[in-house]
Amino acid sequence: MRLSSLLALLRPALPLILGLSLGCSLSLLRVSWIQGEGEDPCVEAVGERGGPQNPDSRARLDQSDEDFKPRIVPYYRDPNKPYKKVLRTRYIQTELGSRERLLVAVLTSRATLSTLAVAVNRTVAHHFPRLLYFTGQRGARAPAGMQVVSHGDERPAWLMSETLRHLHTHFGADYDWFFIMQDDTYVQAPRLAALAGHLSINQDLYLGRAEEFIGAGEQARYCHGGFGYLLSRSLLLRLRPHLDGCRGDILSARPDEWLGRCLIDSLGVGCVSQHQGQQYRSFELAKNRDPEKEGSSAFLSAFAVHPVSEGTLMYRLHKRFSALELERAYSEIEQLQNCPKKAQG
Repeated sequence: MRLSSLLALLRPALPLILGLSLGCSLSLLRVSWIQGEGEDPCVEAVGERGGPQNPDSRARLDQSDEDFKPRIVPYYRDPNKPYKKVLRTRYIQTELGSRERLLVAVLTSRATLSTLAVAVNRTVAHHFPRLLYFTGQRGARAPAGMQVVSHGDERPAWLMSETLRHLHTHFGADYDWFFIMQDDTYVQAPRLAALAGHLSINQDLYLGRAEEFIGAGEQARYCHGGFGYLLSRSLLLRLRPHLDGCRGDILSARPDEWLGRCLIDSLGVGCVSQHQGQQYRSFELAKNRDPEKEGSSAFLSAFAVHPVSEGTLMYRLHKRFSALELERAYSEIEQLQNCPKKAQG
């Protein structure tokens, strides 16, 4: 009675049980057939994809199994040979040998480090990968958020020479362009970065506002330091061996004139204001002139404005140029929004 009731309960599940049993039996039977064959189907598959194999390929495969067994090789260092530590670079950019595009160096002084230099830092520091401040003041205390390099000598030629030497030693292999400016200069950072991005790096270039030396020929020009100037990496590398000689031979009260004479005398390279269709545009700000009332094309398209007499004027210039950039951005957005409408019309 109990057996009949149990069979009645299992009758709906009998097809499932029989199917599972049959599947397991066939699987075990197939495994026994494969193991009993003379050749490995995996080896045959490799032979089909890779081309014909020799008859003894199976034997060579079996013999090569020993080469893949893990072996523990003890570490031994010869004490008679010098040990060289292998340094692993931290960033993939360094491993690939690529460089940042632009480094900005600001020449400042004891009197303006805490005023104009701070204003420069607050207006453009967030636009550049690296912004350094160089002063001749010994033991200068750096304001918060600023990296200050103190050379300990305030002579103009010495300050410029040591600044170039520092840039070459510490950053010559990391940047393509070096922009040198004074702390009484306002720089339109996005435009300067775009300018550096459009110039070829494999050339000796000294780009800025070209000025003539007094009593010199037309070709002998230097870049006015008040408006800033660009030095290519290749030019800085070539200039480095001549810095000591220029510092002893050239006497000048202005660091920009000293650098211009050094480049011309040692390398025959003068300042240019235009290169590869890119022009360095600057604007000389008149005394007591209100930036809000400036509307000339020279002012609106300038990369650098000079002279900036105080920090508040630096902030006013930044406000004006930021408003101009915002207006241009809104205008471009409006043009993009009107494009689909014109296409549909």
